[in-house]
Amino acid sequence: MKTIITLLVILIDLSVFAREHVSINGIEWILSGKVVSENYKGKDCLKTDDGVAIARDIALKNGIIEFKMCIQPGRGFVGVRFRGDGMGDTEEFYIRKHQSGNPDAMQYTPVYNGNAGWQLYYGEGYGAVKEHVFDEWFQVKLVVSGNRGEVYISDMQKPVLVIHELKMGEREGKIAFYGPARFADIKITPMESPELKGEFIEIVEAGNEVIKMYPVSEAFDAEKLMNENLLPANFTNKLQFREWDTEADGLLNISKTSALAEKKNAVLLKITIDSETDLVKMMNFGFSDVAKIFVNGKAVWLGADIYRSRDYRFLGTMGYFDSVYLDLKSGKNEILVMVAENFGGWGFKARFENLDGIKILK
Repeated sequence: MKTIITLLVILIDLSVFAREHVSINGIEWILSGKVVSENYKGKDCLKTDDGVAIARDIALKNGIIEFKMCIQPGRGFVGVRFRGDGMGDTEEFYIRKHQSGNPDAMQYTPVYNGNAGWQLYYGEGYGAVKEHVFDEWFQVKLVVSGNRGEVYISDMQKPVLVIHELKMGEREGKIAFYGPARFADIKITPMESPELKGEFIEIVEAGNEVIKMYPVSEAFDAEKLMNENLLPANFTNKLQFREWDTEADGLLNISKTSALAEKKNAVLLKITIDSETDLVKMMNFGFSDVAKIFVNGKAVWLGADIYRSRDYRFLGTMGYFDSVYLDLKSGKNEILVMVAENFGGWGFKARFENLDGIKILK
C-alpha cells in the first residue's frame, strides 16, 4: 500500500521556522511559511497564502475569537486553530472554499500528532452548509466554553455551527490562522464562561455492546501484514501495547496513540472475547483508512476506504459501514485488527448487536 502522509497541522517550535514577527490589531504574530502583512480593501491584515500565523504570548482556554476573513474562489482550506500545545495537537475550525453551499462547506476537527481527523468527525456537530462570500470581508466569531463551542459567520445572533463536544477537553493553548485567505480585525477575548446560544445535545455513553477500550500497539509498516493469511509467529511479541479508552460513542482516534510517519503507518488493536461455546458472531465496525482482521491468528477480512479510491467524491468517511462474522471457539479468542492510515483520519470502532453467549474481556 502506498502511504500518502498529509499533515494538515504541524505546530512545532515556531522559533525554528519563523521568518518574522509582525503586529496586527495590537497582537504580535509569528509568521511561518508563506505569510505576509498587507493592506487589502482598506484593512491591515494577515495574508496566509501557504503558512501559519501564530499569536505570540497569547493563550486561550475559554473565550471568544473574532475576526474578519476574505477569501478568493478556488480549492483551499482556511481557518483557525485554538487550544493547541505547539506540538501538532490542536482544535481546528476551517472553511472549505471549494465546497460552498455543500454539507461540508466548513468543519470542526481535533488534530492529534499533526493528523487531522475530518474523516472521523463529520455531519451534525462537526460540519454545516454555508454559501461562502468571495473577495469581500465577512465577520467570523468562534466561542469556546468548556468542552463546547460554536461558530458565527456574518450573522452574529445565530451560530452556523454548533460543536457539541470539543474533543480535546478544556485546556489552554495557542491560537493560529492559516490557509489561502486574509484575516483582519482580530480580537481575542479570554472569558471564564462565555455565553453559548446554540442548541446542544447531551453526549451519551455507548452501551456495553460497543467496545470501549483497546490495547493498541506501537506503529509499524502496514506492508508487513498486508499479504499475510496467518499472523506471523511472535509478531505481536515484538510490539509494545498500551491501553487506550475510546470516546463516548466508541470511536478510537488512533492518531492519539501514534504519530504517523513513513514506514510507521499501521497499528494493531486487540479485542479479547470469551465465548461460552463454539459460535459465529457478527461484529459491526468502522475504520479509516485500511483494516485487516485476524481471528485467533487467521486473516478473515481486509478492506480499504481510502479518500477518492472509488471515485473523485468518495471521501472515505468512517461509520459502522462494515461487518465481519467471527468464528469463535469456546473460551478465550483473540481478535487483532490492523488499521493503517493514508489520509484524513486514523480511526476504528466496533460493536455487537448483542452480547448473547460472549463477554468482551478487558
